[in-house]
Amino acid sequence: MKKSVLATVLGAIVSAGAAQAAPADEVKALLEQKSAVEAYSLGRANPGEMGNPTFDFFYGIAAIDAGHAGEGVLALERYLLSFPENRSARFQLARGYYVLGEDQRARDEFQTLLADASGDERTATERFLDAIKAREGRYSPTGSAFVELGFGYDTNLNFGIAAGSSPSIPGFGPLPPLAPTSVTAKAEDGFTAFAAGAQGAYPVAPGTALYGAVGLDARMYFKENYNQFDQLNVGASGGVSHIADLNLYKVGVGYAQNYVDQQAYVNTVSLNGEWHHQYDQFNRFILGAQVAALSFSDMDVYLRLDKVGGKVRSLNSRFRDSTFAGVVGSWVRSFNTEYLPVLTVTGNYGEENNVDNRPDLSRNIYGLRAGVSLTPAPKWGATIGANYQQNDYMDKFGLLPGADPRRDMNLTVDGSVSYFYSKELTLRGELLATKQDSNIGLYDYDRYVVGVKARYDFK
Repeated sequence: MKKSVLATVLGAIVSAGAAQAAPADEVKALLEQKSAVEAYSLGRANPGEMGNPTFDFFYGIAAIDAGHAGEGVLALERYLLSFPENRSARFQLARGYYVLGEDQRARDEFQTLLADASGDERTATERFLDAIKAREGRYSPTGSAFVELGFGYDTNLNFGIAAGSSPSIPGFGPLPPLAPTSVTAKAEDGFTAFAAGAQGAYPVAPGTALYGAVGLDARMYFKENYNQFDQLNVGASGGVSHIADLNLYKVGVGYAQNYVDQQAYVNTVSLNGEWHHQYDQFNRFILGAQVAALSFSDMDVYLRLDKVGGKVRSLNSRFRDSTFAGVVGSWVRSFNTEYLPVLTVTGNYGEENNVDNRPDLSRNIYGLRAGVSLTPAPKWGATIGANYQQNDYMDKFGLLPGADPRRDMNLTVDGSVSYFYSKELTLRGELLATKQDSNIGLYDYDRYVVGVKARYDFK
């Protein structure tokens, strides 16, 4: 998107002062090569050219892209004194105001452009206005909501293993072949997915706001026998955020309840803290920490996929309750290149400690994720990512005397393609592939999920 907008911008400028245009042409050429830092340095080396409208235009863009938005704004303001009707220059000036945090001035310029904008320019302008609205939560109440509906197919909806396999437990030996009707045998089916949520922020002092969110998501499988795996998650969170210079601080609480087969399964209450640091216009760092209490409920469950024999009572509440403490760190890197890629790298560590005298269910959790989001064309978005998680359990599996502690190594690759039909409506296709290796054969599995979803945002 940005490439096509910039191409339109560069192509729209009629060269003025041809006798003095050489430095301007060189800056322009470097911009077209996506070399903003070199273009800015070249402009700085030619101070005598400042005041030449053509030079000011290209130097202004280079300065903003190279992280010197103040200089870029001054250059573009000079240019617009000579050519006040140039839409391309006004768009770049508005972008400079946005980078500087001058939200009111940026909004005024973007709204002026939006009245007659079309194509790439309209798409880019709307996205900047949305971003300004999101930032204005620092000054005035904001809120949004969404609903989402989708359909998909899951090749392993119960995280099961292949029927007929004989999983092994190290130190204990192989188990009998798994019956195809066992509830732990791999099952696949199509599903319907639904999600909805709302969030808002209310400023209470300059830079300080109260925030809150509520949401739910559900998955319902098509086959009647598999509705025993239907899930519903509901949750709410709230807290206080504070912005100081380049830092954002958040402290909040969360509540979540998971239901399986219309029965309460696990309840989570958490305390969360985050620190976001905007190092420069391209790099952001995030640190977070969480402590939580997980409470499990007894359930009536089937032992067979075909439901023959009815349900039996599980005793989750007697041995599954636990506490959790974890930390997470992320680096977010934006690139001012074609397709506007954004790279996110995240690492996390956590400890889940069982409180019901079952140390074999306590574990250390290690995770690493890398993902990239792209804007390959106007109104299109794409993501791709990979996630690794390792679970090291603390005692012998099932507390069996000869067994080893369980260790899971999970690798997941995911991707999506989105089409932004309008500011409110988004259509999205998703793909997820998971492979888990475990020294306890009961937890070895692979899984593939595909889905299509439609989301409507109320902004």
